[in-house]
Amino acid sequence: MRQSGVQLVSEETPTPPPRKRWHWLKRDGIDLGDAVVQFIAMVAGILLALFINNLVTRRQQQHAVDEAMHAIRAELVANRAALHKSVAYLYQRTRQMLDSPKNQHQSPRPCYLWDQWGGTGAINLTDAAYQTAISTQALAHMPFRQAQQVAMAYGVQKIADKSFYLIRANILVAGPHPLSLCASAVESFAANERHLATAYTPVIGPDQTPWPTKPPNPLQSKADAGR
Repeated sequence: MRQSGVQLVSEETPTPPPRKRWHWLKRDGIDLGDAVVQFIAMVAGILLALFINNLVTRRQQQHAVDEAMHAIRAELVANRAALHKSVAYLYQRTRQMLDSPKNQHQSPRPCYLWDQWGGTGAINLTDAAYQTAISTQALAHMPFRQAQQVAMAYGVQKIADKSFYLIRANILVAGPHPLSLCASAVESFAANERHLATAYTPVIGPDQTPWPTKPPNPLQSKADAGR
């Protein structure tokens, strides 16, 4: 039957043509497309795990560095305080030896036989925090400049320690020596210890504690008098 002037249009959506598939993506029952997606997801997961592991490792290393530096600074602060006490003691011994009436116009003798000789004192400078930082590899994870400053501070401390035993073995224990030389040797210990305290500055900052007044060097005084 014909309807004049009106054309009937079907309201049904036409079925789209079937999607063309790349036949090479599917071989022997394996969908290579899915395999590629799974492979990319696996690689992304591995990379993410490596990133997280690296981030955690860096945080652990930084924590170890922070703890090591806290211990090192505390150790050097304590060492500097010990140096202040030692220098004050050495200056006192020098003055008392030079001012003692019993030592005036006396013949040379071993330093320990001069009146008011009280030895060179006992100073305990430790490096336990530094050695621990090395053994735990915390020092290896520090920035280069920071590690260099720490190593230099403890290096000067080691040299000062060797210098102490060298002077003591060759001057203080040996003899006989005039009073001026023995007093000057004691004063030289104080000078070395003040230099060591300055070497700590890059690590723990400037020294705010005033030093005791330095006594005149007897050897220098004699040299000035002879001019």
